[in-house]
Amino acid sequence: MKYIRLMAWKELMQIRNDPLMVRLMIFPVLIQLFVIGYALTTEVRRVPVAVLDRSNTPESRSLTQVLEHSDRFVFRGGVRDENEIRSLLDQGEIKLALIFPYDFASRIKLKEGSPLQLLSDGQDANSSTVAAGYATTAISGWVFQMLKRDLAAQGMDIRVLLPVSVSITILFNPMLKSSWYMLPALVVLLVTIITALLTGFSIVKEKERGTFEQLMVTPISPFHLVFGKALPFVAVGLGEIAVFLVIALFWFQLPFRGSIPTLFLFGLVYMFSSLGIGIFTSTIARSSQQVMFLIWFILIFFLLLSGLFVPVENMPSWVQKVTWINPLRYFMLIVREMFLKGSGFRELWLDGLHLLLIGIGMFGMSLLAFKRKLG
Repeated sequence: MKYIRLMAWKELMQIRNDPLMVRLMIFPVLIQLFVIGYALTTEVRRVPVAVLDRSNTPESRSLTQVLEHSDRFVFRGGVRDENEIRSLLDQGEIKLALIFPYDFASRIKLKEGSPLQLLSDGQDANSSTVAAGYATTAISGWVFQMLKRDLAAQGMDIRVLLPVSVSITILFNPMLKSSWYMLPALVVLLVTIITALLTGFSIVKEKERGTFEQLMVTPISPFHLVFGKALPFVAVGLGEIAVFLVIALFWFQLPFRGSIPTLFLFGLVYMFSSLGIGIFTSTIARSSQQVMFLIWFILIFFLLLSGLFVPVENMPSWVQKVTWINPLRYFMLIVREMFLKGSGFRELWLDGLHLLLIGIGMFGMSLLAFKRKLG
């Protein structure tokens, strides 16, 4: 324990005397937190839309005004024909186009039903689907209000035709803010990058300075060296979580319904994995540039399979099995559940156990590779 404490103190002194290391711990985290916090969203806003109104009737103009006055859309005006629509889509000036048929109003009056054509720019599948959903919802709302008004004029209640009504109650995220779902995952990304990178840099810098061999001829064992160097970055990682909590709660106004001590406990468990990544890369790399490349290569793989963008449940079954060894998957789930659902240790202990087993395995494998490298 004495040697670990000495190595940890030595590492703290090196961090204090290294301005670049201090900057890496503070400024990139704050910049990424604020920039990515606003950018990391699946919401689609201010969709540019154009209308081809072949009907040119009060009914078509009424529906057009619904789109024009919606804060979901930016109305680009009317167009002459499909060629102009295609030109605007090709130039990226619109994302949606609504086409009214010539007999739109007459078919409505005859109760025959009138088809509407909605053209969407499908380059971005997610944005296209969301934007088309906004337009469909707006059109359905207009149809419902028109039907309700016509039935009321005849002295009828719309509930006669629609005997079943659905009351939707959205739990945990009632405003459907994607930032509430995405931002908690950001702390996982930041803690992983900082702890893994700084640990890898710390060990490789000893090699670059030529002091690594000097440490090995002292009574300090590889175990003491690794744990002593890792301990300060455990404190850095916990500090990152604390800073994130403050900014998320007071700046981004995210709800946190879980237990803060439990969050720090799971964060501590997770750092076995992130520190293990840094140690493992430092055994392979000979320079700081190689450490950065290897860590980014590993993290990109883990990140894409963590459920950050695509839910793990939507992945093919064999890919889901691969994610069983991905620590980011479990810590990301834990953080999101604690923020939005208020889940505690009783609900998350199994995910925490998976995280602990992966962390012990990864840290142990890294320590073993470190010893073999010295041998």
